[in-house]
Amino acid sequence: MKEREFQVEVQYFNRKLTEVIEQKMRGCSNKILYDALNYIMDTGGKRLRPIICLLSAEVVGGSRDKALSAAIAIELLHNASLVHDDIIDENSIRRKNPSNPARYGEKRAIVIGDFLFGLSCEMLARCEVPEVVGLISSAVSNVAMGQYLEFTLRMRNLQEVTEGSYLEVAALKTASTFVASTEAGAMLGGGNEVEIENLCNYGKNLGIAFQIQDDILDICGDPAKTGKPMGLDIKNGERTILVIHALNHSRPSEKEYISGVLSKKRDISGSDIDRIREIFLHSGSINYAIRLSNDFIRRAKSCIEGLEDSGAKEKLKDIADFAAERIEKQVLADFL
Repeated sequence: MKEREFQVEVQYFNRKLTEVIEQKMRGCSNKILYDALNYIMDTGGKRLRPIICLLSAEVVGGSRDKALSAAIAIELLHNASLVHDDIIDENSIRRKNPSNPARYGEKRAIVIGDFLFGLSCEMLARCEVPEVVGLISSAVSNVAMGQYLEFTLRMRNLQEVTEGSYLEVAALKTASTFVASTEAGAMLGGGNEVEIENLCNYGKNLGIAFQIQDDILDICGDPAKTGKPMGLDIKNGERTILVIHALNHSRPSEKEYISGVLSKKRDISGSDIDRIREIFLHSGSINYAIRLSNDFIRRAKSCIEGLEDSGAKEKLKDIADFAAERIEKQVLADFL
């Protein structure tokens, strides 16, 4: 999918989402909740999950219209999880704008997140397919479990955190909504068991790749493009794939420096971020993370090779390629 074609998909979904939100806003007298709905439309996002949901319905021979309610439900669920994520991580910026907790305060932001979860449930009920309601509800639980595990990893000794535990968090926190998107779309599109399984595996691998890429962009990305300040993962003491790899492939003094900075948390300076980036570069951790992400992208594409050729299939493959290109554009040219 070329950039222009992808933007056409984004614009299509945004029109449908706007219709639902405007309908809800007409009956909403509470200013904070009104602002919360308006915030979703203003700040936007890549809309990857709902687009993948619609394409998954099409790729198995169904109509995207049947999957639209589920796609909107998943996007609202995703935005609700971001609100709670920003509270946990104390993020003040989201998509180049003040985050919900920065704008409204933590207590109101919690209510906003809950409201978006509730609206997601309303849209989900329109699917009228119990299996789809069940799988997206399970995604809500998985995202929450992933966020909890991620938070508990920060409390653990750095040496105890493995790549396996990191991937477990990525699969739950990030990939769960990708899996729900593909599975819901394929089910509503009338896909068979094999098609649904292949699309679920596509979603899981793509979701994990995106989490790895977010880790890379946090330390190497341009804030003007990512929409977030650089180094938030380091400031929050996150056990990212870069940290895990560097602790196993850097000099003792560098390991000690990383450990010291992560234990400082909010006292971390810009020079600390720069120094840790240098360690990630010299230890090969950034290169390793890029290779790992690309491996998951290749797996994602291979999962749908057996599906019947169609425009929707090509778009799903192009979305995976688009994921790899965002790292090439933002990281390789500047740092590698």
